[in-house]
Amino acid sequence: MNYFLFRNSCILLLMTIFLVHTYYTDASLTAAFFICTVILTLYFITPLLKKLRVISYITIVLILFCSVFVSLNIMYALPILAFFIIEGAFLLQAKFYYFLIGILTVIGMIFVLLRWLPLYGMLMLIALSLCSLGMSHYIQAYSEKSILYQELLGQYRALKRLSVEQDQLVRAEERTKIARDIHDSVGHNLTALLMQAEMISIEYGYDALDDIKQLARKSLNETRYAVRQLKSSEAYGITSVLHLIRRLEMESRLHIRFTIEKGVLSLPISNKQSIVLYRVLQECLTNAMKYSDSKEVDIILGKDSLQHISFQVKNKSMKQTPLVHGFGLKNMTERIQEIGGELRIHKTEQQFIVDGSFPMKGRV
Repeated sequence: MNYFLFRNSCILLLMTIFLVHTYYTDASLTAAFFICTVILTLYFITPLLKKLRVISYITIVLILFCSVFVSLNIMYALPILAFFIIEGAFLLQAKFYYFLIGILTVIGMIFVLLRWLPLYGMLMLIALSLCSLGMSHYIQAYSEKSILYQELLGQYRALKRLSVEQDQLVRAEERTKIARDIHDSVGHNLTALLMQAEMISIEYGYDALDDIKQLARKSLNETRYAVRQLKSSEAYGITSVLHLIRRLEMESRLHIRFTIEKGVLSLPISNKQSIVLYRVLQECLTNAMKYSDSKEVDIILGKDSLQHISFQVKNKSMKQTPLVHGFGLKNMTERIQEIGGELRIHKTEQQFIVDGSFPMKGRV
């Protein structure tokens, strides 16, 4: 937001200086206003053009040079021209920026030969262009390194998640093996002991065997319970989702603020709903890592008036770009709809917000 205001303040200040100078000369103030209006219009629609931005910048350059034909002093248009040369280094791809500088140089040389532009003005433009070319090269190299870093970071996270999943699979196999061994050995022996104690009690009527039977039965029940626990997964429901999100937080270096309403952790949700909730929150956090202006993310889990489980994910987004529903957002929406829920995605001036809800287990 600060960068956006700074850019707008600079261009408006330069336009004001240009108009004030025109007012105190014999030049046409109407023509100056027209030129400023066209340039501002192109300036504010340029972010929407994407691949056609270079055409917008070339048009602005031509308009500024054409100001000489309406008796305007082109030297006072040079600061505006310098502004767009510098900004182009940040917004245009290298090949398009080189093309823009080439056109600017050719037009400038023609104006110098026709004596419509002083030689020192052209030298200033050349010096500024060379500096901007160096800056453009640096920005391009930094951007490529940043993209490479994000790709490597994404691969690292994918490998780490795969490692965690494999580790969970190994632990599950170990638990299953231990449960099978306990069931086959200890459980069988306790069952045999219980049956023998029962037979001796019936045959001989020893009262002391009642204590042995109770102890054996208790041990058998505890063994069966331990086997069931070992065969089950580590966690279910929203608690397991929170555990996975906390693990993702450590991997991604995000700062997640959880707000959990009273009673939410005990709400019943199916295994499929747990997976969908985790995947949706994971996609929200991935988007925050890629596009957010901050490392802070707010996640709110609650229950709405329809007794549905609701969630909200908010992160800062100062970039004034239109909301585009890409593959990730569409995939989130489809996942929520599969479990009977709905997803709402919207953007304000300062935040990107994802709201969603789905019915509890048994109410789909």
